[in-house]
Amino acid sequence: LKFFVEVSSQLSNANNPIQVFAVLFFNGGWIIFLFVIIASGLHAWQEWRQSVYHVEKRRFMLLAIDVPRDNEQSPKAVESIFAHLHGVLPGVNNKWEDWWVGRTPDYFSMEIVSIEGYVQFIVYTQEEYRDLVESAFYAQYPDAEITQVEDYVYGTNSEFKDIVFPHKKYNLYGSEFTLSNDNAYPIRLHLDFEHSLSQEFKDPMAALLETMNKIGPEEQFWFQLVITPEYDHLWQPQADGVAMKIAGKLKEAPAGAADKVVGGMIKWLDALGTAVFPFYGETEDSKEMEREMPSLMLHLTPKEQRQVESIQMKADKVGFWCKFRYIYIAPKEIATKARGLSPVIGSLKQFASLNSNALRPHKYTKTWGLDYLFVPERVAIRQNRIIRAFQNRARTAGSNGIILNTEELATLYHFPTEVVKAPLVSRTQAKRSSPPVALPIDHGPRMSSPQNNAVRPPGNSEPTVAKEAPSPGAPGNLPFV
Repeated sequence: LKFFVEVSSQLSNANNPIQVFAVLFFNGGWIIFLFVIIASGLHAWQEWRQSVYHVEKRRFMLLAIDVPRDNEQSPKAVESIFAHLHGVLPGVNNKWEDWWVGRTPDYFSMEIVSIEGYVQFIVYTQEEYRDLVESAFYAQYPDAEITQVEDYVYGTNSEFKDIVFPHKKYNLYGSEFTLSNDNAYPIRLHLDFEHSLSQEFKDPMAALLETMNKIGPEEQFWFQLVITPEYDHLWQPQADGVAMKIAGKLKEAPAGAADKVVGGMIKWLDALGTAVFPFYGETEDSKEMEREMPSLMLHLTPKEQRQVESIQMKADKVGFWCKFRYIYIAPKEIATKARGLSPVIGSLKQFASLNSNALRPHKYTKTWGLDYLFVPERVAIRQNRIIRAFQNRARTAGSNGIILNTEELATLYHFPTEVVKAPLVSRTQAKRSSPPVALPIDHGPRMSSPQNNAVRPPGNSEPTVAKEAPSPGAPGNLPFV
């Protein structure tokens, strides 16, 4: 009490904010600063070790996925692919792996790109997971074609590699997308787009693919879903807690070591209080009766019942921590909101459920809607940040990310069915066929160099390498052709 009286006296005698800060700092406030400095240092150390691990251990590649034109597979097939990719999640790190090795879960980037109207599905993966990705896709789409391609994010002639906005030629619209409600609530799923009687599937991606298909020369659309497998215990108990809160049921959170120590002390004090005071136990009995009261599930409104069901259905499947980005880049004389923004926002509104969840542009990464104080400068800063984050497939830049399960991911990223008629979506030109079982196999040396497969004409010492012709309807200046 004497200490607080002295501090109050010193504060009352202070003449300016600097003196007030000095009084608080030298009378114990320095402890708060010490904790902040230590916490910041530990966070910086862990990020540095994780960046070292990322640079030393990971090598990435891009795979272009083409499916047959008569694809009849529903998004259920892609849901199985995402469940397959969830297998890269390692065990929980120990202290050594957290603070020295810097190991983090491996990740993928599922992307859709449209360059001058030519649409391609792409998977960004580590080289060591190429077989995993190919087996996952071939298991669901046996006639698919998977080809390694060059990275498109730097442009066909590296025009976007070091681009800085404001730019004299190009303009950019872009944003990250977040959820309008808690991660526990799901978005509208692909099952909601099937007719209840005819079972006809109205593909929600048709509008987005048509938008990407209609752009012209020098226009580009990029969509990116950076997905990291998430540990179940980090998000499913929280989702169950949200559902139980709506249902009016008490759900005890899992207790940690500190909770167990404190809980033991409280139980000991309760036992002591019961022994000393004869009426002390009445409060505990009343609390126990509250716990045993029936839930409010029978008294929920239809909206609340659907919310509880949808939350628990989302938590029933494995999840990914995701960064969802999009970019539209085009020459200034072409780029407008009507071409590069409004169709995208309208397409994503199909996945909105007003009683559950919806996708919305992130407030601090979107490059539009800034109406005060240094608008051109602030827009340029956001444009530079979003394109760098997209090019790096960054997991830390921008928003805090969202949690989506395999069913939600398959709703947002799946291959068009045969009813989608967008003509420039990259698809296979013919079905693959397996070789005969008794086909003789040449066990000679494996040829890996293009020169080994070249045709050498008579009288010429230099081989002539055969080149594949681009697929019909595809521009010849694309990096993945």
